[in-house]
Amino acid sequence: MQPDLAAFQRSFADAIDAPATGAMAVYRNTVLHGAVEALRANYPVVEQILGAEMFAQVAVDFASECPPRSPVLAFYGRDFADWIGRQAWANELTYLGDVARVERLHTGCLFAADAEPLAIDRVRDACRRPDAQLRLHPAARFAWLSTPAMSIWLAHQGPTPSAIAPDWKAEGALFARPDPFTMHALRIGRAAHRMLFGLRFGEPICASIAAAARLYPDEDCTAVFASLAGLGLLTNPTHERTY
Repeated sequence: MQPDLAAFQRSFADAIDAPATGAMAVYRNTVLHGAVEALRANYPVVEQILGAEMFAQVAVDFASECPPRSPVLAFYGRDFADWIGRQAWANELTYLGDVARVERLHTGCLFAADAEPLAIDRVRDACRRPDAQLRLHPAARFAWLSTPAMSIWLAHQGPTPSAIAPDWKAEGALFARPDPFTMHALRIGRAAHRMLFGLRFGEPICASIAAAARLYPDEDCTAVFASLAGLGLLTNPTHERTY
C-alpha cells in the first residue's frame, strides 16, 4: 500500500470516530432529529405507553444505533420491535415489543398496494373446488403474538386511551384494507392465523380450513373463514404474494 494512501485511510478513520463539529455536527443532529420524529410518527402507541420524555430518549438511542438507510422515513424503524426486546429497561414491559410489531403491521397495511377484493359469491364458488387457490389482498398484514399486544393497541385507538385489563395470553393481530378508505383492525384466534398463514404461501382454501379444523377443533373454522372473506382479504391468484 502506498504510504500516502495508508496515511489518508488512517486519518479518514480517525475523522469518522472523532466527535462531529461545525457543519458536520449540524448535519448529524438534523439527521438524528428527523429519525426521532419519524419513529414518533410510526410508533405512536409505544410513545403513549412510555411517555413523551422517555420515548424521546429511547428514539435517540435507537436512531444512534440504527440510523435511517432510506429517505422514505414512513417505513423507518423496521427493527424497532426486536431492538426493544434487547433493552434491559424493557424487561418490565414484556408486551412493548409486540405492540411495536402491531404498529409495524398497521403501517404496512396503510401503505400497501391497492387491489380489488374478491366478492363473497366468487369466494364461495372457489371453495367448492378442492384445489382452488386464492391470494391474500396485498394490504393484508397479520402476526401471532405471545402477549395481548393487539388488545393493548386497540385500547389506545380512541381519543383517549381506555383502561384495559386483558387476559394475559397470546393472540393474533390482523389488519385488512379492502379499499383505499377502509381499514379493519382486529384480534384473531389461532384458527384464523393458521388459515391466513396457509393462504399466504399458496395453500388451497380447503386445505387451509381442514388444517385449522384438525389443529383447533374447538373453533368453527368454516365460520372463521367466512368472517375473514367478509373483510375483503382475498383476491384472485394473479396477485403477487405479500409478506
